Amino acid sequence: MIDESIERLHAADTFLARYNLNKGTPELESAILQARKAFEATAFAAIAPNKSEYQAFRAKADIQPDYTKDFNARSILIALEKINKDFYPLALLPAVRKPDGTLHFERKPSGYLTKARFINFYDRFGKYLHADNPWGNNKNLLNLAAELPSAINELFELLELHVTFIQTPSFSGAWVVEAFRNGPAPNVTCATARGEFPVVGI
Repeated sequence: MIDESIERLHAADTFLARYNLNKGTPELESAILQARKAFEATAFAAIAPNKSEYQAFRAKADIQPDYTKDFNARSILIALEKINKDFYPLALLPAVRKPDGTLHFERKPSGYLTKARFINFYDRFGKYLHADNPWGNNKNLLNLAAELPSAINELFELLELHVTFIQTPSFSGAWVVEAFRNGPAPNVTCATARGEFPVVGI
């Protein structure tokens, strides 16, 4: 799903470049659609390390308990937070090898997509999935057009090197994911912890 997200972000960039040339609304709306799907693919990727717990949590829902029918990224993130408060990817800088041979990753200080901005952009994208009602309100498409490059780049910045933390009865540790903006398929490194651990300051 990370690979799909990267592919769709590139597609969004392509449509946005066409829009910048001819200012055609269909090209801009196509960029928005691909960006929204990239966000959804990222949300699906966040389920993967928490799949068993997510499936069990969703099975308790009164309405539509089948997690395989989920599609709304906002709802997925809200559900994931209830089963793993540290689920959201944490953007990293490249690792530095320490004298003892271990790898140390510093957090990326800025420029990546935070959870709050993820939800904000995702909700805004949803306004442009349908033709406009001519008697409705102005949806401020031009404002989103100005912010879309930032949304695309911030998701790239989040995905290119990040960690997700997992603490379940069967596994305690982290997945470090390297997703290349231009290059081979993503790499995942599994780090196992010796028991429970705190995650500070996410």
